[in-house]
Amino acid sequence: MKKSLFRTLLAFSACCLSACAVDLGVFEKSDGYESYYDSFGDVKGLYDGGDHTYDIKDSLFNNTTVNSMSWDDDDDRVREEEYVYLILPFKTELKIESLALYFYGEENATMEMSFFYFENEDAAPKSIRYLTSPAPEPVYDEDGNPTGEEDPSYDDPAVETAVLTATISLTSKSWTSIVFGNFQQEGYEDAYLHTADDGLLYLRVENNSGWNVDRLDPVSYSFINLLIRAI
Repeated sequence: MKKSLFRTLLAFSACCLSACAVDLGVFEKSDGYESYYDSFGDVKGLYDGGDHTYDIKDSLFNNTTVNSMSWDDDDDRVREEEYVYLILPFKTELKIESLALYFYGEENATMEMSFFYFENEDAAPKSIRYLTSPAPEPVYDEDGNPTGEEDPSYDDPAVETAVLTATISLTSKSWTSIVFGNFQQEGYEDAYLHTADDGLLYLRVENNSGWNVDRLDPVSYSFINLLIRAI
């Protein structure tokens, strides 16, 4: 992992955005982080039964979120749900070194995560297997022997195709920070995530995926302070 990965990203919660160096690389400009906000679309959280959409400036990175770990307006608060996917759209080409995020849960929990990058919306999954989605049915031959499973056409990406995997532990009623980095993207060997205009990053919490309903316990969580360092 690159030496600069952890830098000062985890120290940001004690500082004011206008007074301390939140080292976001190419986004360190005298524009009040407007270039940062303009580089991403709204973050969408998908959960079993619905979704929420969050504006980064209002909900995920501003003076209040950084200094108070809270929100100016309740309408901007990130709701606690059993999110299976967090989806981050890109509006520009970037070379991302690291991504930091804080998570909150009411209970102690261990979360398994997988990150997937898609070049555009057409390449992203359309049929997601949620916790309550029907399981694949077994298929038998004419003699009654199992030959496999009938696929209900779920197209969640396989973990083996992830650009990054991680496991984190949540402490009940406390914010837990983590920095993600050392991306393993197909076609690149520099440990950065290379994004294009219209690309999307999908963060999947494996606990809340229907593919792991018998292996992992679901986790309800909120999140805040999305910090992306690009070079």
